[in-house]
Amino acid sequence: MKLKTLAYSFLIAGSALCATTSCSDYLDVSGEMNENLTMDKVFENPGYTRDWYGNIYRCLSEFSETGSESNAFKNPWSNICGEISSQQGPSKDVMTAGYTASTAQFHRWTDLYKYIRQAMIFIRDAKDEGVGSDQDELTPAQIARMKDEARFLMAYSYFSMFELYGPVPIVETIDDAAYPEVTDYKRPTVDAMVNFIDGILADVLSRDNLPASVINSNNNGNYDFNLNEVVRPTKITAMALRAKLWVYAASKLFNGGWDKAMELKTADGEQMFPAYSRDKWVKAKECLEDLLTACEAAGHTLYTVTVNGANQPDESVYELFQVYNQEILWCSTENSYSDQYKMEKRTNPRDVNACYGTIGPTQESVDMFFTANGLTIDEDPEYSENSLVTVYNPTYNNGEGKDDANIFSMYSNREPRFYADVMYQGKSWFNKNFNNGHPGYFVDFSVNGGAGPASQDTPLVGYMLQKFKNRTVNHASGDTQVWKRVSIIYRLAEFYLFYAEVLNELDPSDARIIEYLDYVRERAGIPTYAELAAEGIKDIRGDYDKQFDAIQRERFVELFCEGQRYFDIRRWMICGAGQAADQTRFSGMNEYGTTDVAIGQMGSFYNRTVIENRIWDDRMYLYPIDHDVVALAQGLIPQNPGW
Repeated sequence: MKLKTLAYSFLIAGSALCATTSCSDYLDVSGEMNENLTMDKVFENPGYTRDWYGNIYRCLSEFSETGSESNAFKNPWSNICGEISSQQGPSKDVMTAGYTASTAQFHRWTDLYKYIRQAMIFIRDAKDEGVGSDQDELTPAQIARMKDEARFLMAYSYFSMFELYGPVPIVETIDDAAYPEVTDYKRPTVDAMVNFIDGILADVLSRDNLPASVINSNNNGNYDFNLNEVVRPTKITAMALRAKLWVYAASKLFNGGWDKAMELKTADGEQMFPAYSRDKWVKAKECLEDLLTACEAAGHTLYTVTVNGANQPDESVYELFQVYNQEILWCSTENSYSDQYKMEKRTNPRDVNACYGTIGPTQESVDMFFTANGLTIDEDPEYSENSLVTVYNPTYNNGEGKDDANIFSMYSNREPRFYADVMYQGKSWFNKNFNNGHPGYFVDFSVNGGAGPASQDTPLVGYMLQKFKNRTVNHASGDTQVWKRVSIIYRLAEFYLFYAEVLNELDPSDARIIEYLDYVRERAGIPTYAELAAEGIKDIRGDYDKQFDAIQRERFVELFCEGQRYFDIRRWMICGAGQAADQTRFSGMNEYGTTDVAIGQMGSFYNRTVIENRIWDDRMYLYPIDHDVVALAQGLIPQNPGW
């Protein structure tokens, strides 16, 4: 196949390169550069070579950025799948208005093929013998590493399209993109797509050009980060992507579970989506075990804060996203505290330093968090929604909590992740944000409250997202306003839960299913399933359905708003009305009510309220390929089912 229609033009390696040359804003795609800067000149210069290589990293998805400028490379997915409500941004109305193959706007296709093409050019043209000299030099070893990183980023880009669209055309040659000819393209089968991505990763892992891990051992036997290189892939990063690829390939959506997809044929008449194969779960298990072995050898563990050897779960689940730590397998940084369009200001109440509190968890998300007893709200006899009580807020100040009065009992005795992730009615805000000047302040989402619906700057659902937020950063002048937030792409807990899922598919009696679920629950500070079983409270051991339900819920809670839920519920195919991830449900508290009306009564804030009537159609399990691409392809790129 040739790269023509998939990359119409390519933005030259960022503003840094264009600012230092007379090149045009976009490549002259037939000759790559204008007459003043040829391809040879780019790769004879260390600075230009680095710029070209660095631009490939634009393929990354920053899922921890959930703001009003969401695009397909940020995190519109948490809004679209109902984890949160966002009053601003293009993802706001997607599931109420619906979309078609012509109007769908969260595409990765065009951009990622540009970055794939740039990676291919870099691999071909960057000088293996090195370039430059003295202080401005790229050595042969550095070039070799950069080329394998480019190969990894190609695999990552293909996977990012695969999880959204299913199989997409594989580019095998660097073609002249000046003359787009869609007729050169064909969608491959799922198996061909998966094997192609796997082959790239296996090739990268066969050499030692990448470091083993993002963390390094120091002389004290501890581990630290090279903060200048946290975003660069490692062998463990490649192993993680490979494991995730095979979990997806084994999952229902891609492994014979959707009749409509099974009817789809390639242009050559092959069945695009395969029949079920247990072997894919076996392959996923092998890749996960390779990864977990490598993680253990490198010192990766679940992050915990301990005092006298005991886990402090409130601090553990908070600091996980505030410091570079041993749980991180791959990450970057996201500095957005001063940008009014990004997450931090959009998850501060508008009556705290003139911010824009527009993003909040839905009621469906609030209900998913466990109680302090490690049970669901439907299972725990101590759970209630009938009174106002005093609730301890562990997030009020670093190392210092606060008793909040008149809190809905729905929010009482919940697990540490709930208090770390959810800002609910009446909860005290971070003390640091007021310089200790307003000890009685609490967030008020009700009709007359300072964060209520009198302005469009309200989260709509009566909750606000608190996860990821640094509690010491203050938007007021004269205080800390900048913070380099850790933006985690892969972390160990996700792969522990993948491992539990894979084991459950292969042998529900495998004791490691509960073991790996319980690693995550123990760090979160709730009773483990082993403990619940020993105490005769709840026993799910060996029961496929109960364990699968537990894995789903644990992934929801642990990975809440990390950009994974949208893809999980699709690969599991549980989105229909009445199913576990029913995408038509979207509710919250009654922001147009008051807190002085009795719970559950008309006009009370404390009323479960339908916020939106959302649309679900099974065709949404896969994103539509843009209508124009399909039309121009004249049958070589079949559209996904239903579009």
